[in-house]
Amino acid sequence: MRTPPGPPCAGTLVTKATGDLQERVGRPNDSGQPGSFAAVSPLPEAATRCVARSRAPSLLDAPSVWQPVAAALALGTGCCDRHLKAPCLDKLLIGNVGTIKIGIIDPKIRLIGMHLYDGHFKVLPFDSKGDLLKEAYNIRLEELKVVHMAFLHDTAKPTIAVLYEDPKEQRHVKTYEVNLKEKEFNEGPWCQSHLDGGSSMIIPVPAPLGGVVIIGERTILYLNSPAEGEPRDKPYVKASPMRVTITKAFGKVDPDGSRWLLSDQQGDLHLMALHNDGHRVQGIKLEKLGTTSIASTISYLDNGVVFIGSNFGDSQLVKVNPQPDARGSYVDVLENFINLGPIVDLCVVDLERQGQGQVVTCSGAAKDGSLRIVRNGIGINEQATVDLPGIKGMWSLRSSGADVYDTFLVVTFISETRILAINVDETSSAELGETEIEGFDSDSQTLFCGNVLYDQLLQVTAGAVRLVSSASMQVVKTWSPPRGLQINVVSANKSQVLLGTSGGNLVYLEVGPSDLVEAHRVQLGPEKEISCLDISPLDSEAESSSLAVVGLWSMEVCLYRVPDFSMLAVESVGETVIPRSVLLCMFEGVPYLLAALGDGHLFNFVVDPETGTLSEKKKISLGCPLPSSPFAPAPPPHHSGEDRSP
Repeated sequence: MRTPPGPPCAGTLVTKATGDLQERVGRPNDSGQPGSFAAVSPLPEAATRCVARSRAPSLLDAPSVWQPVAAALALGTGCCDRHLKAPCLDKLLIGNVGTIKIGIIDPKIRLIGMHLYDGHFKVLPFDSKGDLLKEAYNIRLEELKVVHMAFLHDTAKPTIAVLYEDPKEQRHVKTYEVNLKEKEFNEGPWCQSHLDGGSSMIIPVPAPLGGVVIIGERTILYLNSPAEGEPRDKPYVKASPMRVTITKAFGKVDPDGSRWLLSDQQGDLHLMALHNDGHRVQGIKLEKLGTTSIASTISYLDNGVVFIGSNFGDSQLVKVNPQPDARGSYVDVLENFINLGPIVDLCVVDLERQGQGQVVTCSGAAKDGSLRIVRNGIGINEQATVDLPGIKGMWSLRSSGADVYDTFLVVTFISETRILAINVDETSSAELGETEIEGFDSDSQTLFCGNVLYDQLLQVTAGAVRLVSSASMQVVKTWSPPRGLQINVVSANKSQVLLGTSGGNLVYLEVGPSDLVEAHRVQLGPEKEISCLDISPLDSEAESSSLAVVGLWSMEVCLYRVPDFSMLAVESVGETVIPRSVLLCMFEGVPYLLAALGDGHLFNFVVDPETGTLSEKKKISLGCPLPSSPFAPAPPPHHSGEDRSP
């Protein structure tokens, strides 16, 4: 399932692109070359699928099953020269992948290495074409308590750096060359003892800088091969202190590894810059950018946009800005991707005792912990937002009845109506801008607006009903209520208009070519003022309706036959709360009448379209008074709604 824009997959390759993050912190390279940044492209789908299949082909939807293997691909793909061939991955039957502690890939795709068990390093060798040479084998690893490991870049032979803890709980790092011919380890180019006790992560730096960055709790350490003539236990070292924290994830910004994004256990996002002369790192600078979800993975995309994948809360798509906001943060959240896990506890409740259970979960961890409510409902995906306070109503219009898509968005306020239009320029990009429809009254609040038959537009205000030609955008017919009366409520379909005026008058109009005809009028009386009404066809494809429903201030709902407006049924909906919205609709082939009250309760009745009989009266609570409106859902028809309480 894809939800655009979606997060990048676990396995990624980094390719060149340009971006504006260089405006935030200048590229730490004294050569003055313009900065370039990393964009993310996925590994071949077949590659990820084949590796995942080695464990549980029936459980690919469970992240816990395939994530360890996918992580093995992701850790080493930052500068891989080529993809592994998918067929060879079918041969990687390495046992239970749930035992994989660490998985890494040689940058030149000469082998995949995995730390499966203490004291063992499994090797899967590949030839220059990306084919698996032979069966995997183990190499004895002296270090028993391995904390982290990574392949070094730009080495003649595959070389790994191993961060480990000794029996005295002190941490050290060693490098080993992997001798593929002899199936053993040789001493690597350097080693370093007595690191920061909280060192937990190795970041391999690509060429031309090379070496590794080791992230501790108090110190960031850069290590590389010692100067010529120096022993291997005297590597090139650059260190930088940092406030006490535990780094959870890192992501590369520049292809040369001169800048990295780090995220800690508090969700603070930092930019680590390796200042260099093009060959050697001269210093390390760490600067806080802002706060996000606690990251488990970081993928820099392009133009300052970063994906934050989180196991502890919602994943996020964020933008790193060149300048800070009023809070001093450089980070803006563009989109959140809901994550209910990890769920530590849950319960099912039925607050309204309607048989509609809701799941309440204790989700997330640390600062991202929250209570979530999961229930059956309609999922709505936000596409864009515009800040327009005071909106009283909105309608979309097509410029012509033959158009496939809507062109206009009519927005009404308490004393005016504004029209927004979607304009497509030469580059096929769409923009929303303000426009005018000459036949519309822009100085009044609109009660209803829509497309009707004969390629016409309809606007209803308190003082008039306007019929406008879609071709000329001019008024072709106007209907006004009698002097002293005003239109309070309205409902319409493609050929019919139903109005409720002051004084308890119900007026029925029919739409013709450049004409509005008053076909019927019903005097209900001032004691039965109309609060709401609806004339929606039960058949969504029909152009007219044979039924109309009216809600009254007398706490009644009346069903009428159209066009003679003979009363078919009357139902009381209480004694103290009036109906605010009524709707005729069809659910799974069954016609219903819905009546929403001002206190948030909803009555529903089954309607017999032939006799007008109302039956199976039910009442449920929605929690707030909302207008009812039919719509066509996008597939799939079933969704899960989720609420969050921090």
